[in-house]
Amino acid sequence: MAIPVPNSNVVPNNMPRPLDAKFIGPTLKLKDPVMDSLQFHQDKNSSSLASSRGNLSKRFLHPMSLDAKEVNYKINVPNFANLPPLQLGSKFITDLNKIDSMTPSDLYYGETLNKAESGLDNYYFDYENGLGEFSRFEKINQLSLPDKFFDEYNSTECITKIGLFPEIERSWIAIDNKLVLWNYKVPQSSFNQSSQFLTIDQIRHTILTVKLVRPKPGVFVADVNYLLVVATTIDIHIFIVKYDAAFNNLEVFNPDLSVSAQGLIVNNFTVNPKTNDIYFSGEGDGINVWRLDYSNKSSFIKNKCDKICLTKSGLSSVIPNKLPGFDLFNSSEPAAADKTAALNNIPETLVQLEIDGERDVLYSLSNKSVIRVYKLQAKQEQLHEASKLTPNQIFKTASSLFVDTANIKVFERFKIISIQHISPQESSAVQLIGITSNGCRILLKLGSTSTFGSLISSSFNSSVNSSLRLNLATIKFPPSREVPVINPELDSFTRSKQYLAQLIANQQKSQLLKNTKIAKIISPGIFICVKKTKKSDKLFIATANYGFLKKNNKLVEDAEFYKYGANDDTSFTYIHDIIQLTPSMNASNTPNGYANVLASQYTKQPLRFAILTNFGIMFYQFKVSDQILKSLKEETIENFIEENGFEETCSTLLYLSCSYGHHNANDLFKRKAHILFSSCGNSARLIDNSQSQTLQNNALLPHQQQLANIGVTATDSHPTVDQVVLSDRFYGTCLLISRLFRDFWNKNVFVRLPHIKVNASGDVEVASIKEDNLLIKGLNIDKKQVEFFIGSIIVLIDFFLENGNSIQGLSAPNYSSDPSQFESEVCLRAEHIAFTSIIKSLNSMKEALSFLMVLIEEIQINQSNFNDIFRFLSLTNQVNLLSLSFKDLLLPNREVKNLIKDLLSSIINKNILKGGSIDLIASSLQGRCGSFCSTDDVLIFKAIENLTRAKNIGYRDGEIKNKCLKNAVILFEEAHESLTLENIENSINIMLDLEYYAGAVDLLLKLAHKVGRNSKITNPQFEQISGNGNIKNNAKAGQDNKKRLQLFHLVFEILTKVDLRAIKITETNNQLLINEFIEIRDSAYETCFASQDKAFHYEFYQWFIAQGVSERLLEINTPFILQFLEEKSEKSLPLSDLLWLYHAKRENYFDAATILYSLSISEFTLDLNQRIEYLSRANGFCNCVCPPNLRQKMIQLSSVIQELFDVANVQLDILTAISSDNRISAANKTLATSALNFKILSISDLFNTYTDPLGYYDLCLLIFKISDYKNTDDILKRWELFFERIFHEFLVKDKSQQEPFYVLVNKSFSLTGSKLSSNDLVFPIDELVKLISKYIQEAIEENPVTQRPPKGTIVDMFVKSGVSYDKLYYVFKSLIEHNTFEIYPGFTNDLKANEMTYLIKNWYTSDKKLRELIPSEKIRNLEDYSLEVDPISELVKNNGLLF
Repeated sequence: MAIPVPNSNVVPNNMPRPLDAKFIGPTLKLKDPVMDSLQFHQDKNSSSLASSRGNLSKRFLHPMSLDAKEVNYKINVPNFANLPPLQLGSKFITDLNKIDSMTPSDLYYGETLNKAESGLDNYYFDYENGLGEFSRFEKINQLSLPDKFFDEYNSTECITKIGLFPEIERSWIAIDNKLVLWNYKVPQSSFNQSSQFLTIDQIRHTILTVKLVRPKPGVFVADVNYLLVVATTIDIHIFIVKYDAAFNNLEVFNPDLSVSAQGLIVNNFTVNPKTNDIYFSGEGDGINVWRLDYSNKSSFIKNKCDKICLTKSGLSSVIPNKLPGFDLFNSSEPAAADKTAALNNIPETLVQLEIDGERDVLYSLSNKSVIRVYKLQAKQEQLHEASKLTPNQIFKTASSLFVDTANIKVFERFKIISIQHISPQESSAVQLIGITSNGCRILLKLGSTSTFGSLISSSFNSSVNSSLRLNLATIKFPPSREVPVINPELDSFTRSKQYLAQLIANQQKSQLLKNTKIAKIISPGIFICVKKTKKSDKLFIATANYGFLKKNNKLVEDAEFYKYGANDDTSFTYIHDIIQLTPSMNASNTPNGYANVLASQYTKQPLRFAILTNFGIMFYQFKVSDQILKSLKEETIENFIEENGFEETCSTLLYLSCSYGHHNANDLFKRKAHILFSSCGNSARLIDNSQSQTLQNNALLPHQQQLANIGVTATDSHPTVDQVVLSDRFYGTCLLISRLFRDFWNKNVFVRLPHIKVNASGDVEVASIKEDNLLIKGLNIDKKQVEFFIGSIIVLIDFFLENGNSIQGLSAPNYSSDPSQFESEVCLRAEHIAFTSIIKSLNSMKEALSFLMVLIEEIQINQSNFNDIFRFLSLTNQVNLLSLSFKDLLLPNREVKNLIKDLLSSIINKNILKGGSIDLIASSLQGRCGSFCSTDDVLIFKAIENLTRAKNIGYRDGEIKNKCLKNAVILFEEAHESLTLENIENSINIMLDLEYYAGAVDLLLKLAHKVGRNSKITNPQFEQISGNGNIKNNAKAGQDNKKRLQLFHLVFEILTKVDLRAIKITETNNQLLINEFIEIRDSAYETCFASQDKAFHYEFYQWFIAQGVSERLLEINTPFILQFLEEKSEKSLPLSDLLWLYHAKRENYFDAATILYSLSISEFTLDLNQRIEYLSRANGFCNCVCPPNLRQKMIQLSSVIQELFDVANVQLDILTAISSDNRISAANKTLATSALNFKILSISDLFNTYTDPLGYYDLCLLIFKISDYKNTDDILKRWELFFERIFHEFLVKDKSQQEPFYVLVNKSFSLTGSKLSSNDLVFPIDELVKLISKYIQEAIEENPVTQRPPKGTIVDMFVKSGVSYDKLYYVFKSLIEHNTFEIYPGFTNDLKANEMTYLIKNWYTSDKKLRELIPSEKIRNLEDYSLEVDPISELVKNNGLLF
């Protein structure tokens, strides 16, 4: 049964794609700006040694005017110690690839820029001894011409020509009208002549020129590889060539394509590589250029094969090629003038055509050394000469470049024998090179120039397009065999200048390559020429010293004559042609890095060329670095280091060490190569901070600024690994690895199907996806290449395993307590970190490549198998795979690993569907690519298999289903470290479908508990050396917490689904089903409550709150609920409410009251009413029963709460008063309300800020009461102000619309008195009686009719205020008895008549006891009160009663 691939973030492949999106973009995060930046250490140690190579200081001369800048491989990686090993390894390899792609700069730029300053061409040339082991080419094979060629040659009547077609591995010889092709790959024998030779004898006329070209697309069938173009004296023939490279099989057909060429004498064919158009010229047609057209259709006006003359002989036919008498260089020699005149009589014809297809430029070279430039365009019927460069113009420009042109002998008998274009990928400074018969290379460029000579020459061509004007850039002179002779008595500076001057003069006068007849330039920077002598021809090769060029960005050429025959001096051997057999070894497609042959030596076929002589074919091959060093001689290695640097040497020695170990039986060389690698170069060392301060402005050292930013100074007491320059061995190792993978490092791993459209950012257009939802066609690498990579990596891994103890940094360093060893330990630690990252990177590469082999094997079985694998993948994952580069696959991050695991899951799914065993398949994958299919992954696959089996069983067999589910849970627990959230979610969904809720919850809780439990304990000393502290640990803890929370949320999602399911089942009214599911739901919740994980419980309780059912927390009885509420309630009002409710529910009244009290004074946003409510509830809890040990605390708390409660009520009264006070403005009212309706203020603030200033005297008196204020003067003053305010309001209001004054006083006094009457100090009855009587009397005086109160008004006021009759009686009686001062005249009489009589009667009526003691007649007959008739006084006196 198929395993479901976990992937919750994307749409499954078998589901409809989203219709609202136009593009599907990759979700992988593969780019890191910090990691993409290139930074360097500046190393104080030089990588050069003193020269021991013979006379190197003289012949290998550096120009005095040019400071060589060495390439820097000392990469600095930010946060070096904290990066994961694979990321660190990827950084080193990627950066070294970048450096290799940037260095050296334009091969010819330095020549054109600095040649005028020094005038010297740098060669290493030793005419007598040659280059020795540093010879750049070696002859690898030699074939003698077959006897048939000589037989045909002896039978010739007219013309014999010979050549080589490397494209079809054939040599050819043209004898008169017969063309013979020789298969030089077949051994020569008389028994196989039919397979050796192919003769074309259908040609009727003498053959002049033969050319093999590619056909134009669409003209012939696809099997036609080449066309064979044969020019004769009368016509041009085109033959069809079919060539099978695999079997070296050649077929030639005659399609009857020919055109007349009578009189043209065709001597040259050339092909435009962009369009495959064929151009040619002829000796019999002057300087005209023709094009040969062919097609598979003919018309009335055009044949299948035709020729078109693209140039017209206009003014050039009437204007002489050279103005008479104008010869700047040869006018002083009459003989030379005669020769020149004779030369002018020779008709000018073209000897060579050269096409620069990328610039669309055609160059022609005539027999008079004139170079013409034409612009090529599509469907062009005519060529217009864009510019022309004559020898005179070259001489004039040279006179401005070189000091003494009269002594330059190479200008004598000046003749350009060939031209060769330079591609824009190779150079932007030079576009064309012409080679003269003296071996000089004339470097030419297109475009305007500022040299004086060019300005003179360009005056005749001012109308020419400046971009196509050909100008002299510089001239490279051949080396000289003469050694300068220097006067030893001169000082060193003068000797150096004299030596340089003589060297330049010798080069300019050099006749070393005089009579050069053939010349060829092979990219990059290889100059091959053939010198004609009286005996055999000589072969001269000058090759750019790529190591020195890369290291110093300066061109120096290794030059020598090569012996190509057994004895070149005695046998008359002539070279007919030089043919390049293999593509150039350029390392990049831009001028920068193009000539870095050292970078491409392991990924490109070594450059080969052949020379064709009259005796045979010699094959030469470029010697790469390991071939130069293979002797392991000390002198050779020292010179190699000088030219290439330590890193390059270490890289080559490592390659040799591995090669000797597997391909050479001589163990001595293996050991020697290993020892040399282990000891070569500088070891790891600390950077020179003092030097870095003086090099801040060096553009090559951006890392110095980085060091300054992080505070790295020379005074640091504890250097860290970030300040270590790693060893040259390490950089050499990384260099070798980077070069092995450089062609594939940034290439995409997978190739998309042709119909899939992708934009620049890698997003796939949804409309281009077909119904099968497949995006991927196959891999971007073949099996042979993968096998090569795997073999190379295994060799490297084995080498480091075998020699780990002898290579510094491979084994972990020992820590020492000696402070003097600390810096050494830091360096060793850095080296160990770096080498460890590389070793782990190599192992990762091996497993990634093994994974690719798995895919390749699937493709080889059947392409449909490959498609079946990707049908299991979602579209987003397929888009992610399309965006994946080899760098990302070989050194994957976590996202890439998960993506590859999904792909491996697809492979397993496919094989299981076909009946395969998951154990067998997974174990096989684990053995081949363990990092992508680890033991944990196998456990996950088995767990998912159990889940799938349980799903298929369903409800048919509950016991087996539960057994499978339990097995899956156990397997998931064992593989907890490798489980992704997608795995978990997908598996949990299956469990939920099977109603395994409690088991799913239990699994998630166990997985969450194990997250981060296996973290390794780091060495504190290592942290000090690395300088990373706890940064890494904190980051890891953060990731673990995030994953743990994700698992908790999955638990909550399960609980939510359980609750929803329970609701639906309840609606069915099926009691049996309801009871059964309620039991399942309770089991899931019980599993949660039984967890011992505090973090989970906290998140669990938060989930309850988020669901809006926080009241359920009151029912929970776990060890964590109270702690949770206490911790979280400090910042949460709802949780604070829950906390006091929790205590109240459990009868913890003291704790509940304490919390309520704390809430009332808290900083929470509560209004005053809420705070009063909390105090009221707290006060109520204080009156409840509590344990004896808390009783005293409860009483104290109750007292505090009551006091605060009283103050809060006063504050509420103030707030109410202010809200209804029309005297206060709205703004001030808002300010006061916001201040009063928040926290409970102090009683002093309330009095001084609000009540007293605002005239709320009733509230002032209330404050006096609750604060137990005892100053009677202040109290009486406030009472007086209280009544005065009432009286003032009475006076100012309209009398006709207001109540009598005594009514107003009664209302206000009764309301205030009821709050104050319990306190005698604040409520002095005797003084209040006087004050009330006073103001009532004043009101009566205002209006005696309406303002006179009824009897007992004052008594009623006090009684309503809560004063008892007996207490009021004694106060009144005292006032009457001690009437020494009356408030107003008649006060005592009014008190007797209106109040005392009324008081006694009402008291008697309301007091039963009084009615029992005093007869009613006495009360009824009491009209006028006096002390003598006071029944109460009489009762007290007679009976001794005291009320």
